[in-house]
Amino acid sequence: MNCKRLMVVEPGRIELQDFELDEHLAPNQALVQAEYSVVSGGTEGAGYTGLVKEMPFGDKGQYPRETGYGHLGKVLDIGSDVTMCRVGDRVLSFSRHASVVKADAARMALPVSREAEGEHLVLTRMAGVSISALRSSAVQPGDTVVVIGMGLVGNFAAQLFQLAGAKVLVADLQNSRLKSAAACGLERGVNPATDSLQEAVMELTNGKGADTVVEAIGVSAVINDAVNLVKTGGELILLGSPRASCNTDITPFLLKVHLEAIKVIGSLEWRWPAHPTERARDIETNYRLIADWIAEERLIVKPLISHLASPAECQEIYDGVTGSQESFLGAVFDWSLIGAP
Repeated sequence: MNCKRLMVVEPGRIELQDFELDEHLAPNQALVQAEYSVVSGGTEGAGYTGLVKEMPFGDKGQYPRETGYGHLGKVLDIGSDVTMCRVGDRVLSFSRHASVVKADAARMALPVSREAEGEHLVLTRMAGVSISALRSSAVQPGDTVVVIGMGLVGNFAAQLFQLAGAKVLVADLQNSRLKSAAACGLERGVNPATDSLQEAVMELTNGKGADTVVEAIGVSAVINDAVNLVKTGGELILLGSPRASCNTDITPFLLKVHLEAIKVIGSLEWRWPAHPTERARDIETNYRLIADWIAEERLIVKPLISHLASPAECQEIYDGVTGSQESFLGAVFDWSLIGAP
């Protein structure tokens, strides 16, 4: 089958390429024709720009490389062991940007609403990253939560904490992202470039500091400062993945953590089981909830989609997502715009 996919040829250059897909399926695979796929500015941006080469471990940036991990489409065929979905289902999977994919259905090929807007449902993938902050926290209704970074992951995290009953304050250096946050019901917003985030937090918490602070960007210097917003006995959640190196004196950070009994929590979704168990929360349940909440408009998505584009526009989209954050927020590819696979 002749198909199309996005390929990062080298740092800073991406192409829509033709490729031949063997239609033979392994037992765990589902053949899925794309409707939409979503761009992750953090993880994908690191691969696109070459930032992955700076990471102290893990992916060292081999090129050319496929990209993407949020894919929505229709199931054309399934392997012999697939039970999560059936032929004809509309499914969300953790697949690359391509017109047709072999989704790993043992990992995720989740049937979702046929009626809801596909460009909205595909953002379930990004909210699935975000919910790990709520799952790993001790937040109770009425607690104060500060979320730093109003990209897709941070925005969804803030919405989820607010749905859980927390008082949420959000922060971002881009007023456009704060405006989008407000359109999603996140009305307490601060731009630290023009106003003091510390003062805003202390005003909200009567000088105590926040119960929970979530760093949703992955910038080490921001994490270093964010600890000063946390109350004694509170928690600092690292939702963004730190990638770039940072030279600093870490002793003030550690002393604050030590003296005030602050919990520092790494929040990566893959530390939960993939599927339901008797003893733990799981990724599949998270995604079922989120997909339903998006379909029901309990999680607000529309203000977050700044660009709905053809995959043929990939160079412009990736340049924008990684370099023009004032105008690019959520980018979704509509695969119907390139015709049949």
